[in-house]
Amino acid sequence: MRGRSVSGTGTAFARRVIRPSRALPLAALSALVACAPISSAPEGDDAEARHDEMVALFGPGTEVDPSRITHILLVGDSHQLGELPLHAALTRARKQLSVFPNDQVVLFITKDVTADDLAGTGAKLVTEQDLGGVELGDIQALAAAELVEVLDRFDRIASIDFYGHSSPFGVLLETSTPDHTLNADTPHDLARLHDNFARDRHPYITLNGCNGAAETAPELSALLELPVAGALTGTMFQTIMSDGHWYFDDPAFYPAGLKRATKNLVSFAADWAQPACWKGSCTRMKPQDSPYRGVWAVPKTGFQYGLSHYKFFCRYDDADGTCQKGMIQSLYAWPSIHALTPGSSDAAVGDVLVDWFCSAAADATRYETCASGLRSAVAANAGYATMKSSRDFTLECDMNGCDQELRCATPNGYPKQGTCAWVDAACPTGALADSASCKKKNTEKMTSVREWQAFMEGHHQLQQQ
Repeated sequence: MRGRSVSGTGTAFARRVIRPSRALPLAALSALVACAPISSAPEGDDAEARHDEMVALFGPGTEVDPSRITHILLVGDSHQLGELPLHAALTRARKQLSVFPNDQVVLFITKDVTADDLAGTGAKLVTEQDLGGVELGDIQALAAAELVEVLDRFDRIASIDFYGHSSPFGVLLETSTPDHTLNADTPHDLARLHDNFARDRHPYITLNGCNGAAETAPELSALLELPVAGALTGTMFQTIMSDGHWYFDDPAFYPAGLKRATKNLVSFAADWAQPACWKGSCTRMKPQDSPYRGVWAVPKTGFQYGLSHYKFFCRYDDADGTCQKGMIQSLYAWPSIHALTPGSSDAAVGDVLVDWFCSAAADATRYETCASGLRSAVAANAGYATMKSSRDFTLECDMNGCDQELRCATPNGYPKQGTCAWVDAACPTGALADSASCKKKNTEKMTSVREWQAFMEGHHQLQQQ
């Protein structure tokens, strides 16, 4: 399979949106996708005058130790999303510590989150510590170069997980300008982090935002020689409901009669204190199970192709199986329907993989239909598409890239919103996105099956160590 980069430029380009009132109900907020925001006027509030105490430590201790095994959580641009990116990150933080209790979890948080938002969650602000010449309490904005400078102080990074708005061309840390957008562009000097990862712990990166795998994930994988996952469509927020499954938190997406859980009783081991949902233990992000039709897409066609689960890329020479091992390490720490650990059975891993690939829906049979079809396809090594809609137009990807191409108009060297579409590689330059040569059915549909096999192979490799 040919690995393909996005045509056009890799320069990140996204504009800000105006933050809505925090009085919006949770369901209204969580129905929003975490994509690069719609264009709007620049902020006019008092953000510059506000002190951003934006480094927090989750778990035991009061000071950050850069020499310890560390999981980094980046809470990025959260405009119009309220506290949902923070709560998704905190849920991940709890899961990290429940699986790896001796590790350290550090959160870098944008100005969209306040100290009051952290109160009672278990995360502690770090405001007085100097970290290799950087006074953590004095950080005022999460600029890409500044973030890399701070991350370079950590000697043993086990994982980096981003939560917030993103585009096909980068994840938004705080503002829309390139210096606050994280991608593989050299001005940020992200390559300097290559040797900061704890390679013996099989590190990985996940980008939890819209279309993070269109360009950013494979490029970061090549740059850092790590498995990196991202979405190939829009992402939405899910919560645990009273039946123990995760649903997009809107009545249109879950069966009638279900209620939101008040505690997460499924994702953590029995000896782990069951945290209340309001503390940040019941929220996660997951790709929608249909192609993206947001602000970057051609309005008539949308992105045409999609993939309804996060896709890992390992675009480097991987002679030692670091790709599969990193993938399964990320799955152990993913909030799901079981308290998965490295010692879990294949059956338990399989159940979580079903949850990874298939989305529960208002139609209660949808999840079981997807689960049955996917398990049968894996057993037969046959193709299967886990999307609910446009199943014949699932993206066909391997660890290097996708057969289809994402094309955008790039006036002045920047991708333009409303002009992008995934198209078949045979699509002629300048052709309309919905022409027959640009949207051909995918007859293979092997991406999800190969990804399942890679996760399971990583699990077996770690158990043999």
